[in-house]
Parts: sequence; structure tokens; C-alpha cells
Amino acid sequence: MNGAAAQTRAGLPGDAFPAADGPATRRPPRAPLWLCLGLPQLPLEVRSGGDEDMAARIIVDSAGRVVRASRAAAEQGVASGLPLNAALALCPGLAVLARDEAAEQAALARLAAWAGAFTSVVSLAPPAALLLEVRGSLQLFGGLEALRERLRDGLRAAGYAGRDAVAPTPLAALWLARARVEEAVTELAALASRLGPLRPAVTGWPVATMTVLRSLGVESLADCLRLPRDGFARRVGRGPLADLDRALGRLPDPRAAFNPPSRYRGELELATETSDTARVARAMDGLFTELEGFLRARQRAVSRLAVRLRHLDHPVTALTLGLAAPGLEAARFSAVFVEQLERLALPAPVISVALEAEPDEPLSPGAAGLFGDAPGDAAGWQLIERLQARLGSECVHGLAVRDEHRPERAWAVAEPGAGAYLAASPGPGRKRARGAAKDTAASVVPGGVPGVTTGTARPAWLLETPRPLRTRAGCPCFDGTLVMERGPERLETGWWDGQGIARDYWIARTPAGARLWIYRQLDAAGGRESGWFLHGVFG
Repeated sequence: MNGAAAQTRAGLPGDAFPAADGPATRRPPRAPLWLCLGLPQLPLEVRSGGDEDMAARIIVDSAGRVVRASRAAAEQGVASGLPLNAALALCPGLAVLARDEAAEQAALARLAAWAGAFTSVVSLAPPAALLLEVRGSLQLFGGLEALRERLRDGLRAAGYAGRDAVAPTPLAALWLARARVEEAVTELAALASRLGPLRPAVTGWPVATMTVLRSLGVESLADCLRLPRDGFARRVGRGPLADLDRALGRLPDPRAAFNPPSRYRGELELATETSDTARVARAMDGLFTELEGFLRARQRAVSRLAVRLRHLDHPVTALTLGLAAPGLEAARFSAVFVEQLERLALPAPVISVALEAEPDEPLSPGAAGLFGDAPGDAAGWQLIERLQARLGSECVHGLAVRDEHRPERAWAVAEPGAGAYLAASPGPGRKRARGAAKDTAASVVPGGVPGVTTGTARPAWLLETPRPLRTRAGCPCFDGTLVMERGPERLETGWWDGQGIARDYWIARTPAGARLWIYRQLDAAGGRESGWFLHGVFG
């Protein structure tokens, strides 16, 4: 063996990757690295609706034993495994909730879809853990500790208390997470020494197996490893022996990859019914965070979200959250929801919240933002979405330019985005916008846009119908005699469709300093008529 080959083999555990024959040496594949996300409080969290106070509550199974206790209950001495009567004796005001295993598994599946934003390999480890192969994600997220911190932050935002551990094998990562060992194990050769101090309870072996181990005086996994293999298999079983071999990397441990659904559906039950919109919004924030991870994993975006607020004795309250442009940010979803919720009169207390969304747009680099912001910046869209949620979508729209020289036809109402300018219209019962044109209705139109202008200034406000102006000694008047500043600019077009115009436009100033866009109508032969009209107002 040459020196280079010896150096390559020295960094590998045992002879896992023997050198190839001949002068060339095959580069060994990267060893996997597994991160386990344990969710010890999952039975309680799926019944608490994101409540942060976590009052004295417990989850009990069908046999009447405590499965999980909140922090407040644990401080009173309530622990997992206690009979219900004993728990009530320790904490008389305890809130008792039945375990919902279907809700737990649904939440676990949603979190697996969310975790797909961090790695392409996610595996379920029921009843309350996820396994992520993260070796290929380390460079993308800036290293292992940065990735772990991102995962912890995301879990907290989704309303879950996580516990993570890292090891070269999935089973070892799961056992370390159960034992609350946070220090990462990245080398296969170090697994035996790191797993050795753990108690056998972390394995989840059956009660009968644990009884046999206690009879043998086994108190740690190191004790198990010290026993003769044949004797251990004969007295304890080949299953636990195979588990030890898989955890240590001596046997392969293939894991089924989680296949996320094509559509996101999430529901969260509140611990108690409530009319407090802040609590409802807090519960929804967890679902929005899950949805964001789901969308990032699929590299898709959504433009519509369906929210359902369930009540005990009242029909479901259904809301549709519309986005001005497809997006995937939980903060955007939350802002639109809060705006609608503040305007909504809840017909009854809410007992659960649900969210549905179907990815309908691929992620792609965006054009320049509405207000000159950088591509992908959501600030402009968030403003539009908040206006739509507050005023109603029918009152907020876009104005797109058209290739037309007639000013009143140079724009068209459009959806916000796709090059459209933002516009807001007064809703029912609201006062119409007023400018220098007093009570004359006006509309916002784009000014100074190629295809609309010919290099001259255009006003930001056009009157819906040009307003006739009175004259004094042949000069147009508006709050006094107008002073002509620029003009004339002749617009003569549209003759081909029977609705042509022939006008001379001027920019004029009132005695008070307001700048107006006025014109004088021309006849078909180009001769001047006596009528003057106000068509626009400069800001």
C-alpha cells in the first residue's frame, strides 16, 4: 500500500471502505449523518393549540394513566405513568385531556413535510420523532450547529418543544435524543463510548426485555455490549442484539423516506374554547410556519389559503386569505390573517383552527419590486395584502399601462403586480378621494410611463370626466385666472375607430399654486373652439 492510500484508510472506521486494487484509489462516499428531532411533548401540544402558558394539564391514555404533563402540572409532582386518581390528588385543579393519537401522527407528518426544507431525506420515527439525514445540508446552512439552531427556531415558531441529537446512524441519533444528549457524535468509531452510558430504557425495548436485563444486572448499554453475543441473543433475544448492531453501524439500517402530500392540510385543537383573537392568531402562526416549510421543500408558492375556525354549537367560520402575489412566507400569511380577524365578529368561541393550501406557483426569480425594492422582497406585496384585507380586495387593484395615446384609455384596471401600479378605490360607504379638483371624482393613473407619454409630464390624477372651465376675457379660470406654464401639446388620434380626439393640452397654474392639466378642444379641421376642459391634477 502506498502512503496516500494508507492516509486515506486511516481516517475511516475499520475497513468500511477498502482501497481499490491498482494505482488509482476510489474516493470513499461520504458517511451519512443523522439528526433526530424528538418531540417529547407532542401528545400535549396537539391538544393545547399553541398556548404558551401551558396551565396545569395532563394527557391520559385509554387506561387512565398520565402520558404527558404540562410544566405547571409537573411542578406539582405529576409525572408520566401516574394513574389519573394519583395525579388529581397531587393537583386537584388539573385539566384532563384524552390522548389523540391520530392528531399526533398527523402533526408528525406535517412536521416531516416542514423538515423537507432542510434536507431531502426525512423519515418518520413514531410516535414522536423525526430522522433527518443532514450530511448534504451542512454546507448550505453554514455547518451543523447553524443547521441545528435553524431547526430549533423553526420548531419553536411552529409551537413544538424539540430535542435534537446527531449521530452517524439513525438509531443512535434516536437513542441520544431520548437521553437528551445534545453533543453531536460525528464519527462512527466514537459511537460505542457515547452510547455506553445510556440506560436501556432509551431503546424502547418491550417490558419483558427490560425485566430480563434487570435480572442480569444490566444498567447501561455498555453492560449489554460487554455480555457475550451468543449468550445475550439466547437470553434477551436477537432483536435487541440486532438493534445494538444497527445503532453502532455494524448492520445496515435503511429508513423509509417520507413522501409529503401534494396539498397541505393542518388542524390544531385549542385546549379550551376561546373568543380571544390573540390566542386564535397564535395557534394559526404554528400552522403558517408548517406551511412555509412545506412550500420551501417543494419549491412552490401559494396565492390562496383557506382558514376554518370551528365552533362548538355554530357553523364553521371560513376565511379565504388572498395574496397579491404568490408567496411562501409565514409572516405574510399571518399579517393577512390578523387583518381579517380584526375585522371579523366571531359568532361563537373557537375550539379549533384549520388551514388548507395547495401549491399553485413554482418559485422563480421575481422582477423588480413594486416600490423599487429588490427582487424577492415581500415588503411591497405585504402592503398590498394588508390593504386588501383591511379595505376588501375589490377596493385594491392595480393599474396597468396600455399602448394608447388617448389619456383616458392609456391605463386599465388589473391585478396588482405584473407591472401594474398600486391603486386604492373607496369602498361602499367611504368618501371618494378629493384633490385640487374639489368634488370631481378622480382616479390614480400612472404618469411619465413609456407608451403613455411622449416625453412630456403627465399628472398622477385624471378626472373620470373632463370638467368644463369657465373663461374670462378668453382665458380659462379655476379659482381665478389660470397662468399657462407649458404648451400646447397636441394630441390627435383615434380617428380609425370613430372615437378620435383632437386637443391642445396645457400645463396651467392656479393663483393658489396648484398645477392643472387642461385642454382646448379642436374641430375636425384643426380649428379652435372656445371650450376649455380640466382633465388632470398634478400632485
